[in-house]
Amino acid sequence: MRIRVGILASAGVLGLVACTGPERTGTQPLNTEPVTGQGPDICSLLPRVALAHMTAHAEENLTTVGEVPDTVNVDSLRCEVLVAEDVTRKTIATLRIDADQVAVIRRVSAATEVAAARSARAPLGNPLRTGTETAPAVSLAVTCGGRPVHIGIEITGYDDRRGKLDQDLADLSGVVAGKYGVRRGCAAEVAAPLPEQPRGTVRMVAGNGGSGVANGSGQGQSTSIGHVEALTTAPDGTVYFVARQYGPSVNPRTADDSAGRWGDTLRILRARPDNTVEVVWDPNLAPFSTNDDPVPGDLSEKLRLQGRDTTGAVSGIVLRGNQVWLLPANTSTRPVDGRLSRPVRVIQLNGGRAVDLRAIKAPLDQDTTRVTDLNGQRLADGVAAWNTAQFSALAFDGETPVLLDTTQSRVWRIESARDGKVVEATVVPLGAVIATGSPGAGLSGGRFAVSTPEGGLVILDSRGRMMVSIPAVNAEIDGVGPCSLELGRRQLAAAGDDVIVHAVADQVPAPAVVRVDTQRGISRTIQVSGYPGPVDPASGVPATRFDKSFGTSANATGLFATGWPVSALGAVGGDVLLAPYGTGIIYELVPRG
Repeated sequence: MRIRVGILASAGVLGLVACTGPERTGTQPLNTEPVTGQGPDICSLLPRVALAHMTAHAEENLTTVGEVPDTVNVDSLRCEVLVAEDVTRKTIATLRIDADQVAVIRRVSAATEVAAARSARAPLGNPLRTGTETAPAVSLAVTCGGRPVHIGIEITGYDDRRGKLDQDLADLSGVVAGKYGVRRGCAAEVAAPLPEQPRGTVRMVAGNGGSGVANGSGQGQSTSIGHVEALTTAPDGTVYFVARQYGPSVNPRTADDSAGRWGDTLRILRARPDNTVEVVWDPNLAPFSTNDDPVPGDLSEKLRLQGRDTTGAVSGIVLRGNQVWLLPANTSTRPVDGRLSRPVRVIQLNGGRAVDLRAIKAPLDQDTTRVTDLNGQRLADGVAAWNTAQFSALAFDGETPVLLDTTQSRVWRIESARDGKVVEATVVPLGAVIATGSPGAGLSGGRFAVSTPEGGLVILDSRGRMMVSIPAVNAEIDGVGPCSLELGRRQLAAAGDDVIVHAVADQVPAPAVVRVDTQRGISRTIQVSGYPGPVDPASGVPATRFDKSFGTSANATGLFATGWPVSALGAVGGDVLLAPYGTGIIYELVPRG
């Protein structure tokens, strides 16, 4: 049923009671007269008398910046009301009117921001009150002749002696909406609350929210898996992931330099389709390659500590037959103690043996690493180039591993390797301009997906050549339409021939998950959310409503939100895997339809 704005005078849905201001503003005696539309207007739509009563200022002292004549179309209006007293002027009220798509964007943005601040578990009502008791604001969405209109009013220096803030704001926004409708020749009606329709169902794959890491086998939803740093899937649907146990003082988002030893904090686990979680690699039990029987020409002092003494965060995990490849997290600082950059680590699941992928500098007549360009010419200092590389993705061109370095815009083809030592590698500059240092995703066939500076995607082959250019990646936001996804903090994950993109929409601060067909460049929105949960004390970032306090996947489905950010992202078939920060849980989103 549609509700006329005149009913707003009795609205009681303006939100939470805010903090009381420390001091009273205004120079006039208390006036408890109700807010009405009587008398002349200021800023074209605000009742001057009512505004003077609400702020305890004399009517004759009110002036405006941006007064709009009655004859001007007020579909896009911003106006400030100032008070001039004692040779000073200050703003006491601001009015903003927006129509059509801009109105929808402002409404969704306001609801999103307030929901995040209040840890809301459901869409917020309309109108919506924010601010404090002495500096309140109200957001009201109406329709006028079938067109969406957003009315925003901010009051500075509300006279809290009146003691009826919610009623005053409801009445004031109702008066403004009514005046707007009269001026535009339409009946202004209060819009319905924002709906939140789940775009799919949610399954909890593994984790009970605990911070510890499993050391044995257990059932998925009852096993503690700690913080998930990276995940991938096998063809049979088994999820392999890097689980980490961080102390309460460690922020997982910046844990690379403060992460504890692998043997104390890290395990590689897998969650089978039958819901069993088990350990597949324990650094404490791994027979690491050492220098007891070194490769000729290998310089032992350039090998970092191995085994359980290894530290550092993991940014990616790739499953290749019986091998697991771990990509290190890239840091903005370089080692200062003579160590090499943190290496890519290759683990044999049968037996647990692990080696570092490394390049060796030795006399040319010995077993040195040969690094060449695409024309077969040796690089002047190929080992130094390797040691400064920061890899963000790994793919396989047949049996050839290919590593993407988005910091230096290169791909490294490992043509030959022995026991972790790179024997021969080819370095090729990328044939497309990319967003430097942005995350990439290794796709099937040795291809990569990586973001462009403009926010689009390019698909590269194993020699860095551009195969497909996707100018923009858009998410379909309900009520708003297509919105491009921001480049900052964007996350990518491979999904066979497709790529999963998780980022925030540019016009509305809502995180979205989009699946991009890398062959045709077509995007499909899987999920959009604007209602994250409370800030997680361990990570310092907003957790999602996937929090363990919701208990079951049924609750997570009804309250679905991807939130921002996720620590690990992946796909299994047509579904999306998410490990949100602060939850200690891996979720599977099964898209609707």
